[in-house]
Amino acid sequence: MLAIQFVDQFGQQLGLWRVPGSFDGMASLVVSLGALVVLLMAAFVFVGWRDRKRLSSPDDSAAGRDARSAQERHAAERHGAQGEVWRRGQNSSGT
Repeated sequence: MLAIQFVDQFGQQLGLWRVPGSFDGMASLVVSLGALVVLLMAAFVFVGWRDRKRLSSPDDSAAGRDARSAQERHAAERHGAQGEVWRRGQNSSGT
């Protein structure tokens, strides 16, 4: 049971107010619901992680490697072409 004690500015007791009902039951309900929410969130994350791992195949990782390889090759070719343009610009200016 919750009890609230009222005192004045000089510390004199003015009265005691008791709140009917049990807040212990309410606290246990809140804790139980919180634990249930945490458990459901953990199950959701675990199932998502498991399904994502199960759905990926070796072909997916091979395709990813091929795509990264092509992207790096394209970047290297572009970098080389830009360097060649810059060198030609330096040679044509006469410096």
